[in-house]
Amino acid sequence: MNATLKPRRKPLQPRAWMTSGAIQDAFLQLLVANGYEKVSMRDIAGLAGVGLGTVYQYFPGKDSIAAVTIRGRMRRLAAAERAAPAAAGAQTLAETVSALVQTHVRSLLGQPAEWTAILFLERRISSEASYRELYKEFVHVFRDAFVAAVDWSAEEDAERHAYNAFSMVDAMAKHALAVQDVCPDADQLVGDVECAVNGYLALALQAPQPKT
Repeated sequence: MNATLKPRRKPLQPRAWMTSGAIQDAFLQLLVANGYEKVSMRDIAGLAGVGLGTVYQYFPGKDSIAAVTIRGRMRRLAAAERAAPAAAGAQTLAETVSALVQTHVRSLLGQPAEWTAILFLERRISSEASYRELYKEFVHVFRDAFVAAVDWSAEEDAERHAYNAFSMVDAMAKHALAVQDVCPDADQLVGDVECAVNGYLALALQAPQPKT
């Protein structure tokens, strides 16, 4: 995250965390309601219930609030997916895939307006380095979950398969929100995404490995 997007004040105390969170929540509500161009720092302060000076104590500008809000949402989603297989009692690769897909798809479709706004704004606000870092974090969540499955073979390239699997999950979920006129049924989309990922893994894992 470059200097213009970094928050001015990193919250350390509970009250500071609450203030920063209120500012981010207010920004997201205004983003959904009015669009990014019409969101002002004064409007954010008013909805958050803090003074305009307080907002500037925490963030140098609107782009910074957007970047921190997006990054926080993405990291919380990654953390939820990291915990999902164990929470679901997943043991096999298929059960692991189901837990990951369920968490990712239902998180996005559970708050479609917020996530649609975030996804359209993400590439505009995030630097190339920040975008890649967050993407790799999700890939590594998938990789670690695959490796932990009881039927995963240590001979397989977990990084490659995780990258491909997450790319399918992420693209299908994002495009369901950003491209389709009507938000699809969550159960149906979960089934479609699981079918795509399981189909890929079934073929990829039985294919002979290239000789080196």
